[in-house]
Amino acid sequence: MNRGFLIAALAVLAATPVSAQQLRPRLPLTPAPAAAPATQVLYRDARAQALAQANRTLNAVTRLQGRFVQNSPDGSRATGVFYLQRPGKLRFEYNPPATLLIVSDGATVSTHDSALRTTDRTPLRNTPLNLVLRGHVDLERDANVTRVARQGDWLFVKVRDRNGLADGELTLWFFGPGADLRAWDVVDATGARTRITLNGLSTPASFDPALFRADSLPASSGAAR
Repeated sequence: MNRGFLIAALAVLAATPVSAQQLRPRLPLTPAPAAAPATQVLYRDARAQALAQANRTLNAVTRLQGRFVQNSPDGSRATGVFYLQRPGKLRFEYNPPATLLIVSDGATVSTHDSALRTTDRTPLRNTPLNLVLRGHVDLERDANVTRVARQGDWLFVKVRDRNGLADGELTLWFFGPGADLRAWDVVDATGARTRITLNGLSTPASFDPALFRADSLPASSGAAR
């Protein structure tokens, strides 16, 4: 499995090559409308306030489930459902014809491909996902924040891993006065961009613990990284 694509997948996640329908025309690379308003880069007090708002949004999430749409660098599209429980736990189930299942049990992220019969495992701390799944999120403290800006009703925050354990750049997109997390982009070391867009969100009172059990995935030759 291509490491660059795997890293994008783990930022949730998933940019491994999958059999998905081609988009015609291609979707835009930003969630803003086609006639996007000008981008306003934030500095000093405005930047600090925006980051505090982003942190509040991320820390307010205990459990979340919904649907996702993934747009990959080759223009392909995949869909599925996800389950998220902080700290550390996540499950992404791809709809056919994609064959991926991604599970984070709080320590390890496992990516299973049922078509190839492989399971790759990566420490959660080595993925950009760790920035938003940790017990308490503080983007300024935990990440290298490279840009904070507004574009109309959108706030976006670009971050890189401060310790260099995870490749690439992660952009979090927040929408509206409540700064609701709606999407994120991952740009890998080659410059390829993958977008995950969330919809149909709900906040269940509990999840079946089995959703996040990596030991339930088939064993394979996929090595831990």
